[in-house]
Amino acid sequence: MPEADVVVEVFGEGKTDIGPGEGPRRPTKGVVPILLDRLCGEPASLRVKCRPFQFLQGKGLPQKVHFAKRQAFINRSKAAVFVIDSDGKLAEKRKDLEEGRSRAFPEFPMALGVAHPCIEAWLLVHAGAIRRGLDLSATPKVPAEPESLPAPCQDAARNPKRVLCELAGAGRKDLSSAEKDRIANAMNDFALLRQRCPLGFAPFADGVEKQIRPLF
Repeated sequence: MPEADVVVEVFGEGKTDIGPGEGPRRPTKGVVPILLDRLCGEPASLRVKCRPFQFLQGKGLPQKVHFAKRQAFINRSKAAVFVIDSDGKLAEKRKDLEEGRSRAFPEFPMALGVAHPCIEAWLLVHAGAIRRGLDLSATPKVPAEPESLPAPCQDAARNPKRVLCELAGAGRKDLSSAEKDRIANAMNDFALLRQRCPLGFAPFADGVEKQIRPLF
């Protein structure tokens, strides 16, 4: 008998983070679903439902996390994942996420992630993955501490998004979601990713392995 699908709802800020909306679908697109799949051991039964988190007029981040968790619970999905860029406010956003998660359904699995300063920092870790994902002729030189780069809202010229574009080739202003997916799919050293992104990726990975992976 085939395994029953295990649906995890993934909430994030845009197509790069979460890939195509809704589902359920296999986690082959979107940086967060791809990494979620790898951290869970690439189970054949994993399916994701992806959507940007709700704007919720007049509500703060804790309310948005609570709403996302409640939505996943009501939908009878098995778990939820919520990832957001820090934009240079790591401690504040992490506190807000944890507050929102704690407001209801304590037994419902939910992993949280704050990409610092943005999700592209995670993609800057593996030079080989960038070379393979972008089909470059040579392995690029990547920053040793991508989390030390400023957020895009703080420095438009020298942030993870910009640096990643520069590695792709002169004149590039942005990478497509498909290119970023290919980089994420080419990553094969999660110990290095934890080491070079200890503030954002490592806690996210710990949360996935504690909250989500036991479902498989």
